[in-house]
Amino acid sequence: MATFSYSITQAFILFPFLALFITLPYIFFQYHKYGSLSFYRTILIYAFLLYLLCAYFLVILPLPTVEEVSLMTTPSYNLIPFQFVSEIFHLTSFQISDFATYFPTMQNPVFYESFFNLLLTVPFGIYMRYYFGLSFKKTFFYSFCLSLFFEFTQLTGLYYIYPRSYRVFDVDDLILNTSGGLIGYGLGVLCTKFLPTREEIDQRALKRGENVSFLRRTLAFLADLCFFFILSSASIYFLFQFGVRSKALALFLLFFWAILYYIVLTSLLRGKTLGMKFLKLTFSSKFDHIHLHQLVSYFFFFWFEYLFLPIIILFCAFVLFRHGMISDVVWNFIQIGIFSIMVFVYILSFLKRLFRMPLWYEKVSRLEIISNISTIK
Repeated sequence: MATFSYSITQAFILFPFLALFITLPYIFFQYHKYGSLSFYRTILIYAFLLYLLCAYFLVILPLPTVEEVSLMTTPSYNLIPFQFVSEIFHLTSFQISDFATYFPTMQNPVFYESFFNLLLTVPFGIYMRYYFGLSFKKTFFYSFCLSLFFEFTQLTGLYYIYPRSYRVFDVDDLILNTSGGLIGYGLGVLCTKFLPTREEIDQRALKRGENVSFLRRTLAFLADLCFFFILSSASIYFLFQFGVRSKALALFLLFFWAILYYIVLTSLLRGKTLGMKFLKLTFSSKFDHIHLHQLVSYFFFFWFEYLFLPIIILFCAFVLFRHGMISDVVWNFIQIGIFSIMVFVYILSFLKRLFRMPLWYEKVSRLEIISNISTIK
């Protein structure tokens, strides 16, 4: 029992780091497919991942040392089916007609290890039916494959990290794990009756995806920023490799890629940047269609507010400071002032986004970002 609790504890310790690693890709995928995040779906998926991690750790932990494994002489496999039944009858005091022997038998490792192998895949079977909507045959197949993966892990000594297996490849475990998945499939019918179905979860998510959330818009912006940075950095690096190290040329390339990516490509994609296209967003124009000058004004004023304006003010103040026209106190005051103003602007923009109010550069360009998630239902 101590081994089981140790393995589960280690899984719970590691899971937050695993969740941190997969959260951003998960969010991108959910917004790409549904246009929104479903809290209920997130709980189900993360709980499923935690379950798989616990099950895997129960199979491999605790890890022995290589020296300990090299000295082992125990059998590496058991190919006799239902040997656990024979062991229960011969190695315990179990008598079917004597209820007094039931509880002592349950405390015996021969019984509870087999019982836990049966329980190990019950949640897997429940998920296969309830969330993934698989049939009985497919649940049987995937439960068997999961069990076979566990047994392969044991047989190979954790994928040949160890010189031999430190746990037994047991055909009984295949039988019990697969049976546990099928039991879970049977129990899954309770979930389909008392919990929202996968289709209901999807429809609710798609309904919310018709609105553009602040996080969804931010993810599209970050995705576009990454694409732009990769393209511009690659071209500048390519020139540097040929000995061209002109700062003016580097600035020109940044400007060139900005025009090409944010204006030309968005126009070719009919009002979508690559990030917006992935997250099912598009520009909507007050006119019959999106004009080129609208995209120019939108992105110019957008970058002007968040990037160009503070840089210009800081650059001018720095020039005055270097020429002794302003004191250190004034220079520090300007930096603090610009920082405070920008924080105020960001907070104000965030609040407007939160309450779905248009920003000034959207009014000037007569463009707004809307969701086209309803067109892909």
